[in-house]
Amino acid sequence: MSERISLLVTVKAYPAISQKYGEVVCVAGIRTDTPDPEWARLFPVPYRDMPFAQRFKKYQVISLEARKHSGDKRPETYRPTVATLTVGEFLDTKNAWAKRRAFVEPLVVESMCEIRRRQQMDGTSLGAFRPAEVLDFVIDKNVEEWDDSKAGIAAQPSLFFPTKDGLERIPFRFRYRYRCSTPGCREHTQSMIDWELAQSWRKWRELYDETTLLENLRKRFLETMCGPGKDTIFFVGNQHRRPTTFLVLGVFWPPAAR
Repeated sequence: MSERISLLVTVKAYPAISQKYGEVVCVAGIRTDTPDPEWARLFPVPYRDMPFAQRFKKYQVISLEARKHSGDKRPETYRPTVATLTVGEFLDTKNAWAKRRAFVEPLVVESMCEIRRRQQMDGTSLGAFRPAEVLDFVIDKNVEEWDDSKAGIAAQPSLFFPTKDGLERIPFRFRYRYRCSTPGCREHTQSMIDWELAQSWRKWRELYDETTLLENLRKRFLETMCGPGKDTIFFVGNQHRRPTTFLVLGVFWPPAAR
């Protein structure tokens, strides 16, 4: 049964190719229409096929019809009716990100280890926590094979974009290495799949040579977003087919309290 939900978007992953759905984006965020904030995931979202009037940004509130996803048993996952989507208020970063904090803070838990424990207990698949120490932002060559047919699927014309460009393969993979605050935690290494990261790579490659580009990415996503002047929170989510494998979906990085 469908219901109308409102969601503050906090996560928008880089597009992926599905043989069943075509090019899709996984979107997640915090419900604003419930008595207390709670996580929700929308899948599939054909973001690049949507009209510009429906294209939302991170930290924008959206409203749409959605129902529990019968093919995805993660408790937070909804299948959206994209045609019903409307775009609402964008929450800015004024006053140390106060508007955004009001929704994020109630959902912050102790650690990544705690999120793993909850996943085993009740299937939790989305979470937020403060890493105790971010050790590195690792950039490696992406050695996964790329099926050329995927690019063809992504380039298939749509009603609003009959000449849509194909989906570009990012030739690097990005991972955070960190410790969480659970006593005895050695460390975690998790891939980072935020669309913002991929777009930074796409934009900066036109400006810099590869070495400088990667240095700038590392500086932004490690030193700037996870530096001592930031109150860094990681948004994480697991994979449908590998529920014990969590990825960093995005970073919340307001200024640290003085």
